[in-house]
Amino acid sequence: MKLIHLTDPHLVPPGATLCGFDPAQRLRETIKRINRDHADAELCVVTGDLTDDGDLASYVLLREVLRDLRVPARLLLGNHDSRENFMRAFPEEPRDANGFIQSAQDGTAGRLIFLDTLVEGFGHGALDRGRLQWLLARLAEKQNTPAYLFAHHPLQPIGLPHFEPWNMQNWQELMPAISGAGNIRHIFHGHVHVDVGGTWSGIPFSGSRGVAHQIIPHFARRDADFVEDAPAFDVALIDDDAVLVHRFEVSDRNVVEVSPAGRFPRGNQ
Repeated sequence: MKLIHLTDPHLVPPGATLCGFDPAQRLRETIKRINRDHADAELCVVTGDLTDDGDLASYVLLREVLRDLRVPARLLLGNHDSRENFMRAFPEEPRDANGFIQSAQDGTAGRLIFLDTLVEGFGHGALDRGRLQWLLARLAEKQNTPAYLFAHHPLQPIGLPHFEPWNMQNWQELMPAISGAGNIRHIFHGHVHVDVGGTWSGIPFSGSRGVAHQIIPHFARRDADFVEDAPAFDVALIDDDAVLVHRFEVSDRNVVEVSPAGRFPRGNQ
């Protein structure tokens, strides 16, 4: 399975800017690159902060921009989003019995589970009010099938003090509950605006710095330096033996010529 992970486009209404740039244009350029090089992907998952302020005009713009994407897309919500306005613009997106924007889909690599971690009016995330129970039920339905989780918020801290107030609530209880299911193979998330990866409770995870503005990671400071770096997205190649996550920047580069002798390290050949 080839899968695109896109996150944090932070769209604003048409004609407005964010930090001096146009997030919609950055998303358009990212979609052009995906269409050019990765239109054969099975799915593109956008893990939240679809808009910067949750306003309807930005969701309408997002729907317009996404029409150019040649890969089927699934949309998740982040702390900058609004469920009500999102559903007005995307009424076809599936919801669970409690009205949360979360669902499960079976793909060629296994079960893909899309989570709603939004706590409206706050920056932190949660899987409360039946959301964790819903997730555990989806995992239990196919215990022998590999599962892949997608969420806006990282499900466990990533070691940056800036994000400590904006982590998942009760992650200490959350991670043992989901790792106990035994079939989660990878977790994809956004929210943090940095490139990060590793393992949580033995489960591999990856987060992308996203499409809009980025953050320079710092391991001591609680404030953050936001920068306009190149938009980025991840391509996951998944088979029975591996989950490989490749990160791509959307930027113009000069192609350099390298002599045949300089292409490979020296060795006994």
